Amino acid sequence: MAILSFEDHSRFDSPTGCGCIPTGGLIGKIFGGTKRRTDWDLSSGFRILLNRKLAQTQVYEPITQDEIMDGMAKLRISRKSVISSAKSRDKLLKELNAEVIIIGDVRKFNQERVRANASRSLIEGSTGSAGKSMHNMPLGYMTGYQMVGYAYFATVNLNADFFGVSGEKIATRKVSARKQHQLGGAKIAAFEAITTEQGSEFRLGQSPKSEEKKKLRPIVNPALLRKIGFGSPTFDRTLFGLATDEALEKIVLALREIIGPELITDNLNTGSKNLQKPVTKAIAGKIIYADPENPDQCYINIGSAQNVAVQQKLEVITAEPLVDPDTSEVLGYLSKKIGMIEVTEIQTDRLSKVRIIEGFGRIKKGDEVKTTKVEDPE
Repeated sequence: MAILSFEDHSRFDSPTGCGCIPTGGLIGKIFGGTKRRTDWDLSSGFRILLNRKLAQTQVYEPITQDEIMDGMAKLRISRKSVISSAKSRDKLLKELNAEVIIIGDVRKFNQERVRANASRSLIEGSTGSAGKSMHNMPLGYMTGYQMVGYAYFATVNLNADFFGVSGEKIATRKVSARKQHQLGGAKIAAFEAITTEQGSEFRLGQSPKSEEKKKLRPIVNPALLRKIGFGSPTFDRTLFGLATDEALEKIVLALREIIGPELITDNLNTGSKNLQKPVTKAIAGKIIYADPENPDQCYINIGSAQNVAVQQKLEVITAEPLVDPDTSEVLGYLSKKIGMIEVTEIQTDRLSKVRIIEGFGRIKKGDEVKTTKVEDPE
């Protein structure tokens, strides 16, 4: 599969591309002020992410951008010529030994926001028989309540043209994805109640940090988005990332419908989450680095050579020595599961970055890593 390009027609970086969105009489801006972000290259970003999706299926082999550029240079044809000419596409397909060329178009890429809040003071106490002001009464007190609410909507619309034998167009697909994150809540003195699409939370006073981190909400804050690289593991946790992932999965689903192979899934109506059966091939390796202070900074000596996939979960096993209490001699070792990791980035054929999702603090360099016996449900 050769992903030629994704033309960006979303106007994401224009003053109105992701800016003024009137909703319900309110105007929200994701990136306020005169300075707009320009560090997200959607054209190359979507191509890279789609290549990653194709590789994860273990069905298609994406052709790298360098190979495509080398092929065009050898044939002395331009990218513009490949986009407009079936003859040029045919030559490039043969040169790359590819079955399909995909040319994409980003039609919409934005995030809308609606926000509202209200607050008021509550005064309790008694004026007394003398009619004194309640503020001066010993039993009088003042508190306040605040009601807040917001909703974010991330929308991604893509067009994809599929070109096959002889460079002719074999199909066109328009896909869209829309994700939302909403929050509503009320705060009265030290009591706070928050409701999101993930459920309800109730807090009294300052909650422990560990409690606050139990439910990870999508990242929507403009100040944080500016610091996140497009397509990075953290980008996957943004509302933009969730919508992008769904849209690209729909393109892969469309590719399987157009050229095959036939989908292997028990329920085709569940959407694009079931693109293939879970990976069952045995994978084994070791932890080569584990940051004791950050569960996201962990590396294994497993990469693309073992067909590991992003978001794949692996068990971590340690060898516990069996020591003779009388002689202190090590008589053997007992394999013991101490945690679970999830692949976040495949860097080389023998190196991947992972996140520790179970066993943080116990997992260390040298521990064994292998595929789980039973795949976790989606």
